[in-house]
Amino acid sequence: MKKKVISMVLSGMMIMSLAACGETAADTTAPAAEETPKAETATETPATETPAAETADAAAAAFDPATAGDVTVGFGWWGNQVRDEVTKAACDHFTELYPNVTFNLNSQAWNDYWAQMTSFSSSDTLPDLMQQDYAYFEQWVEAGDLLDLTPYVESGALDLSKIPESIVDTGKSASDGHIYAICAGMNAPALSYNKTLTDELGITVPDNMTWDQFAEISKQIYDAKGIGVVWHNFNSENPIAYFARGKGHNALFEADGVTVSEEEMTEFYTRLQNAVAEGWLFDTDKFASVDTATIPQSPLVYGSDPSVRSWCSFNFSNQYMAFCDAAKADGIELGITTWPEDNGAQANYLKPSQFFSITTDTQNPDLAVAILNYLINDVDANTLLRAERGVPANSEVAAAIADTVSQTDYTYPIIVDYLDMVSKNSTAIFPPLPGYAGTVNTDVIEGITSRALSKNPSDTPADLAKAFVEGANKVAADY
Repeated sequence: MKKKVISMVLSGMMIMSLAACGETAADTTAPAAEETPKAETATETPATETPAAETADAAAAAFDPATAGDVTVGFGWWGNQVRDEVTKAACDHFTELYPNVTFNLNSQAWNDYWAQMTSFSSSDTLPDLMQQDYAYFEQWVEAGDLLDLTPYVESGALDLSKIPESIVDTGKSASDGHIYAICAGMNAPALSYNKTLTDELGITVPDNMTWDQFAEISKQIYDAKGIGVVWHNFNSENPIAYFARGKGHNALFEADGVTVSEEEMTEFYTRLQNAVAEGWLFDTDKFASVDTATIPQSPLVYGSDPSVRSWCSFNFSNQYMAFCDAAKADGIELGITTWPEDNGAQANYLKPSQFFSITTDTQNPDLAVAILNYLINDVDANTLLRAERGVPANSEVAAAIADTVSQTDYTYPIIVDYLDMVSKNSTAIFPPLPGYAGTVNTDVIEGITSRALSKNPSDTPADLAKAFVEGANKVAADY
């Protein structure tokens, strides 16, 4: 039996935007794998260049799902109502093609998802396919939970020939160079904002705005309407990593600790404390009074009083569609731009919104691979998925679905244009986070962020910076 120990530190999570990617932002705190012996993988085949299969249909022919017998396939993801609907539609279409294959679909909010998957991991009952996160899939590889997909790519059963090599590489484990995760869609950090409000006030929100520009716009809106700003998740490395990249560091985390200095982090926490003092950034108590865990209740799109509304939301581009759907109830038009940072082109990046992986608990790996190939390469499947997880990584599929998806989802061409802009104003993404990063999020960042956003802070920015750098480095040293 494979040894799987995933340390969950998700209690008390306050989620504003799922990075990546789900209910609100995607790429936030996820489970951290404890150090365990590497589980035996499905194969020891050396990593090689991904061969180009002639077509997706030819690749799928390596295993005919019709020969699998009557079988139910488990599929788990975190998400929102829109993602649930489109994923079910794509799975229903597969069942129409292969009536012998049905699905047990399991959708959860971000924090509930990881807690449940960890419980399933402990009992060797993970679903056949699971959604994974860029920052944390390495930890699940270390724990032995994800199937090595390299042999299936080499055989042509899983066709990655239309996906850029740089994107394929994001699903490779640093431990052995093998492929364990396939990009489900491309996205980038994005600031969704109430364009109806900014237009009313005659405010133009620029791309690649600096922090001072963002602060000035936020003050104008707060003074005019009493509407403030909800900060990122309290327990997420995302805003600090973005800040660090703006300072010239490719990544926030290295193997032995963080890259930022106390001096740099003093500037970061000074920003937050000044914003709270000026009134426009939600303080800790005010943050606790609103629901930031789901998009329909996000202060960007929900709330009867200006004091509980936010004029913007820090999230990722693949969530823009769900936010726009939720904003319709109030007749709000949303805009999209980059997160504010003084060197935005240095800070910004393109990334997989999330991955699809196959777990080592599957009893039908060949069938699971065929379904994964369908999700990645089938035009009908991706038309039904509506690019909700991000623009498809398969370039031919992305082009093929553009007209159809745009007819039902006006946000698709907006996101394509946004990602094109980001691609020209960004640098290479950071490597997957080391295993200790999840513990830093919950044991260090969450508490310090709460202190930084206190209405009556007892810590100076320098105090907070010192606590962050020393705390994060100690976690790394003890990992």
